[in-house]
Amino acid sequence: MEILLPSITINNKLFLCKTPIITKRSKPITRNQSPTKPQFSRSYKPLKTTSERQQTLQFDDLNRNWNLKRTLFEKLNHKDSDPVRVLEADGNWTKELFWAVVGFLNQTSRSNQVLKVFNKWSSIDESRVSVFNYERIVRLLVDEGLVDVAVLALKDMKNIHGMQPSSEIYCSVIRGFIEKGRFEDALFHLKVMEDNEMKPHVSIYNGLIKSYAKNDLYDEMAKCVKRMESNGCFPDQSTYNLLIKEFSLAGLIKMMERTYRIVVSKKMDLEGSTVVAMLEAYANFGDLEKMEKVYRTVLRLKPRVCLKDDLVHKVACVYIENYMFSKLDDMGINLYSRTGNSNIVWCLRMLSHACLLSRMGMESIVREMDYKKVKWSVTIANTMLFAYAKMNDFRHFKGVILEMAARDVKPDIVTCGILYDARGFDELDYWRKRGFFREVVELKTDPLVLVAFGKGDFLKIVEEVDHTKSQIWSYERLIDLVKLHRQCI
Repeated sequence: MEILLPSITINNKLFLCKTPIITKRSKPITRNQSPTKPQFSRSYKPLKTTSERQQTLQFDDLNRNWNLKRTLFEKLNHKDSDPVRVLEADGNWTKELFWAVVGFLNQTSRSNQVLKVFNKWSSIDESRVSVFNYERIVRLLVDEGLVDVAVLALKDMKNIHGMQPSSEIYCSVIRGFIEKGRFEDALFHLKVMEDNEMKPHVSIYNGLIKSYAKNDLYDEMAKCVKRMESNGCFPDQSTYNLLIKEFSLAGLIKMMERTYRIVVSKKMDLEGSTVVAMLEAYANFGDLEKMEKVYRTVLRLKPRVCLKDDLVHKVACVYIENYMFSKLDDMGINLYSRTGNSNIVWCLRMLSHACLLSRMGMESIVREMDYKKVKWSVTIANTMLFAYAKMNDFRHFKGVILEMAARDVKPDIVTCGILYDARGFDELDYWRKRGFFREVVELKTDPLVLVAFGKGDFLKIVEEVDHTKSQIWSYERLIDLVKLHRQCI
């Protein structure tokens, strides 16, 4: 023991206190030895809560199930492995393991073995024979195109287990036969449903209608609708929209219009795709009045419907054939509000003024394109060339050619034909000097331009020279052939 007197320093002088401090001598600390930390008699380990214990058990179960699945999949991974024998060797599978095996067989294109495995697995425990399990099996088989195997499962339910298949099972089987175009088999099972007073879902009849249309069986479509009504499954909005679309695609205008009147009388709504299909049908037949009426309906649709370029061309052709050129500009403006800048938008707008031979109109479109930083295309250039050639305005005609070079717009065979028809071969020297005629012939002009202005003599001769479209020509070679052809005539 050591007795130490506490000391106090005051004004740099050391004073000793009267009360001593007794301390215990500690053991000397050797080199490479740190001071000892306080030791407890036993360690404290906090108890786990109920939720933590449950999470631990769940994790252990998941890990155990994963190991079982991995081992099972390794057994089934061999091509020659028989899942039924694997099940017999294992003795039994849990519900989770069985459906994992079903999914594995499905992913490895062995769905044809699923029914056999299910029959073996369900024979181990009769409670596994249920309508719900058969519904899952049948749906999987139909989705994989194994509709005949699905029918075997349906027969097992009825003949072996004495169970009545649900309407979902019958609907899956009918859908499978419809997708394969086996109408007799589909109608047979549909008749079974009707005899058992099971009301098929509307989607089953809609699937039949769609499949009939795909196979051009339009009379059967009408019979299918009557069959629906006789069985108390009345066509709904989706059915009538489907009928209108299929009649429109087939060009059956009278049947399309008759169905449309039914929709109106029943105060049902038309889908956007249905209205577009009607528009295309009228455009194909060139019925301007009815086409315009439906087109105005399309513009009022909410949400907005964007027309495909192919349909826009068909509608525009009807307007051109009826000399309603101002409608092209309206179409272009409406398309711009939906799609923004696109080639077809500016083609329509420029073509509208070019067909009207409006110099100011074409110049206004050029200024608008420049303002919106839209690059020229060869379609725009050729449209103006056609118009100026028809107006005999060769000063502006020449200006467009120079502008094409300045804007780096590459001409095509239509440009070549316009130059030849308007001024003869002398006008082609400008592009010959630029080395353009050594390139392969291309056609990049929108077909609407040729619909509006015609092909001209040059393009008609080209079609006669290369009527088979089997050779690849250079512009120079093609021009020589046209010259030779003219001389022969």
